Amino acid sequence: MLMMFVTAGVIIFFVYNIIAVNSLVVKNDNIRRDISKTVTINNNLQTEIERLSNFDNIKNIAVDKLGLKYSTSKPKKITIERSELENIKQ
Repeated sequence: MLMMFVTAGVIIFFVYNIIAVNSLVVKNDNIRRDISKTVTINNNLQTEIERLSNFDNIKNIAVDKLGLKYSTSKPKKITIERSELENIKQ
């Protein structure tokens, strides 16, 4: 009788372990799917960032939507004496 209880206990222990491992496998698989989806989304976002940060795209938006244009005159050089700079700081 004692041997039967020990055998039943061992069988219950092994069955419980199998159920627990299967549950962990399912959770692990779900996490791997989530990670895969996140990696795909990140790659798509990185591609979108590269496309939007392209100079030609920025130039077209600046010219068409914002009405910006290149300056036709050369920039002027400004010279400030050190004494004038010290006066400005104070």
